[in-house]
Amino acid sequence: MRTYITKFSLFVTSFFFVSNVSAQNILMGDPGHPLSNPANCNTFGTGGNNFLDNGGSANYSPNFNDTTVFCPDLATGTKMTINFATSAGLEFDVHASDTIYVYDGPDTSSPLLGAINSSTDPNGRSFQASWSNPSGCLTVVFISNAADEGTGWVATAQCGNPNQPFEVHVEAFINGQGGNALNPLDTGFVDVCFGDSILLVAKPVFPYSFESTGYGYSQNVNNVNYQWNITDGNTYPNNDSIWFTPPTRNGFLVELGVTDAFPSTGWLNCKVRVSQVPDFSTTGPLQSTLCLGETTSLLGGVTPSDTVGVSIPPGNFQLGGNYAGTTYLPDGSGQNYSTTISITGFPAGATISNAQDLNEICINMEHSYTGDLEIWLECPNGTEVALLNSYNPGYIAGGTSGGTRFLGHPVDDSGGGPAGIGWEYCFSSVFNTIGPMTSNWANTVPVPSLPPLSAGNSMNPSDVYAPEASFANFAGCPVNGDWTLFVRDNIGQDDGWIFEWGLYFDPAYFPGTSSYQNTVAQSWWSNNPTIISGQNDTSIVVLPDSVGPHSYTFNIIDDFGCAYDTTVTIDVRPLPVIFNDTIACDFQFQVSGTQTFSGGVWSSSASEISFSNPNAANPLITSSAPGTYEVEFLDNTCLTPLIAEIIFPQLPTIFDDTTICDLTFIVDSTMIDAYGNGTWSYFQGGVPITFSPSATSLTPSISFPFSGNYMVTFTDDICNNSTSSVITVFEPPVINVPEYGCELNDNTISVVSVSGGTWFIQDNPATNWQEDTASVFLNGNTSNNPWLQVSTPGVYTVSYTDNQCGITVSDDINFPPYLWTEVNDTTVCAGLDFQLNAWESPYQVSYLWNTGATGPSIMINQTGEYWVSISNQCYTYTDTAFVEFYVCDIEAPNVISLSSQSGNNLWFVNSEGIAEFNCVIVNRWGNVIYEFNDVYGSWDGKDRSGNEVPEGVYFYTIKAKILGGEDLEKHGFIQVVH
Repeated sequence: MRTYITKFSLFVTSFFFVSNVSAQNILMGDPGHPLSNPANCNTFGTGGNNFLDNGGSANYSPNFNDTTVFCPDLATGTKMTINFATSAGLEFDVHASDTIYVYDGPDTSSPLLGAINSSTDPNGRSFQASWSNPSGCLTVVFISNAADEGTGWVATAQCGNPNQPFEVHVEAFINGQGGNALNPLDTGFVDVCFGDSILLVAKPVFPYSFESTGYGYSQNVNNVNYQWNITDGNTYPNNDSIWFTPPTRNGFLVELGVTDAFPSTGWLNCKVRVSQVPDFSTTGPLQSTLCLGETTSLLGGVTPSDTVGVSIPPGNFQLGGNYAGTTYLPDGSGQNYSTTISITGFPAGATISNAQDLNEICINMEHSYTGDLEIWLECPNGTEVALLNSYNPGYIAGGTSGGTRFLGHPVDDSGGGPAGIGWEYCFSSVFNTIGPMTSNWANTVPVPSLPPLSAGNSMNPSDVYAPEASFANFAGCPVNGDWTLFVRDNIGQDDGWIFEWGLYFDPAYFPGTSSYQNTVAQSWWSNNPTIISGQNDTSIVVLPDSVGPHSYTFNIIDDFGCAYDTTVTIDVRPLPVIFNDTIACDFQFQVSGTQTFSGGVWSSSASEISFSNPNAANPLITSSAPGTYEVEFLDNTCLTPLIAEIIFPQLPTIFDDTTICDLTFIVDSTMIDAYGNGTWSYFQGGVPITFSPSATSLTPSISFPFSGNYMVTFTDDICNNSTSSVITVFEPPVINVPEYGCELNDNTISVVSVSGGTWFIQDNPATNWQEDTASVFLNGNTSNNPWLQVSTPGVYTVSYTDNQCGITVSDDINFPPYLWTEVNDTTVCAGLDFQLNAWESPYQVSYLWNTGATGPSIMINQTGEYWVSISNQCYTYTDTAFVEFYVCDIEAPNVISLSSQSGNNLWFVNSEGIAEFNCVIVNRWGNVIYEFNDVYGSWDGKDRSGNEVPEGVYFYTIKAKILGGEDLEKHGFIQVVH
């Protein structure tokens, strides 16, 4: 079975007609047909051999040098062709010392096409005016010397309209996106998003058309055929533009063939690449299920270093054949003609490894004579493999002639005429249906005469021929690069055309694809208020804020400008909810209100706690002892431990029944749970007992109005549990003792006592007097109202001890002594305030001065008589003093200048009424600088050693006694300057 890659071939047949009229022979030396007399292309060269050397049937002349010009009329012919050959009817014998020069133009200033003789080209050579030569003329110069001559030549000069080369261009416009999208131009890529439509526009350029030059045949966008071949499998119209919408996400080869009326076909390939859908399968959260309050990371990495995220699969092309355009094969004489295809798109480094890797080469061509043809293929590294070897000796050794057989349906003329009809001949080392063509010359098909097409036998194109050598010889050749087809026509008098040719590589070795890879140009996560970090990165951290599904969208734009996104969803489960910290009475707590997604388990580290069913949402929790305990609920979904605290209060306890000898009882041992309080109460109505500071104090002071039995109750406010105790109250004795006793033997005291008691007198350390040990209770020390008699003033502590509780109560009674004071006459310096002191009694007294003052001393500043009167609770005493004020003071300066000439260089004091005097001068560090005792003395700014002191501040202290005997002290500073 033969396997083929889909081929794109275009066969368009056109005919160029010329009339058969009588020939016109031109001898070398004849002017020929210069620009001023161009050849009539309707008649010129149509009768066969018509260009001879100047010798005719004899040898050409020695020392010959002449020029002949051949120009077409540009009306019915555009290019001149001259064929020098040694084949039948032609002759070529030019001695090696003589040369024929052929110029591409109307004179010898034109480019030289070749310089030939029988040594350089033993079989001759064919020349045709090039397309860079708008005149179409050929200029022939023949120069011989006098030494040796040959028989010359019999050649063919013809004019005609060969195929006019043109350029194939294409542009591509993406719907709605502006200018030409092909990059690079013509042969590049159109990158689109799936669903985009592309307007493909053929833009052929015809530089040698009749419209451009005024001669030749017409070529324009309206009279050429367009063949669009796209690997989507669809058929496209013969238009200069088509719309193409890629049906799948692949790469598509677009092949444009433009065929003119010659027919001549030009091919151009470009490619369409469709953006590939990214793989978002690893884009998403680290956890797809969260519990409310948890965070997770969402990854959307798009760089090669990312371990997760977006990846884009490669896109693939289905490659078809690769075609070259029309190539004219002039009637040769051993010249090589070539046409090249540049192969791209296969993997880098791909090479041929065996005969099958290059499946096939197909050539669409015509040629009028196979007996002189050699065809071979050269790969990009220069390796050559022969396809057809029909001439020996030639370029390829060992050829086997095919004689007069045709290839295709040619025009069998002497060369330079129009093209015939090409047939496609294919060569394959592994898929051939027959051996080499040179071994199968009988495998022919007859063709009729359809002027200008000739009748004859053509090689059968239905079979695939083996090449002369195996394609295995291409092993190691790179696939990508220039592949060149060479054709050598070794004998004159015939020509041919290659219309197109192509290479087909094996899909088993090369999968028939050329891959391309999209890349990510931009990527981002759509804004979402629950994204808490990484908003501008491809990795984000989210904190969903509610229960239920939360969706996040990751977006990319690839290098084709195509946008894609994926949405990932996180399911947020609710967190479990249990009761808040609570207090439970009676050592039991019934749980209620537990919310959980899929159940959970209760537990506690305390051995006192038990659960009726730890797997129930709302179990009964029991404690074996009072206290504060933690219980934990671990839900089955989020595995979130929730802890609550339960307080099981203890029963309240208070003091035991008690007896007090007081109207107040201070509670000190109430026991209740630390989280609760309680209330005290007394239920015997009408009895005004009080709880201080309040009835809710745990340790209140309880006050009773009188003696008796009282039951008090404490009720806690946590669980309303109560406990009671009885307090038996005995009122303590109360004595009534006067504060002062002015009469030592007439002082009444009394007592209120429940059960009687005994009076006694205690020593009182508050008094400095010796207690009167002869004090007595005149009517007995057990009387409720005895009389107390003492003989010595003082403060006495009177005590009473009751008989019931043994409570002793005491109070003081003060028997004040008689009073005495004294104030002294004195003399005081005028201008000073003087404190006049009264002799103070050691006992509590009050003072009153004639000035209205009430203290033990007064401040005065005027001469006069002053009296003071002192009193206690029982007695008063008065004394008088005379005080006289006179002038006595000290004044001192604060600056001396040691260099002064005006008398300011001594420091001294002014004084009056001074009895004693001492002055000490120190520096700022407290060191004594100078000292003198004479009130009329002075300081000259020197220290004790007689040295002047430095400038600065010095300090003085004066201690003096005034004439009245009072002390006087004065301080100040002295600023010393030099």
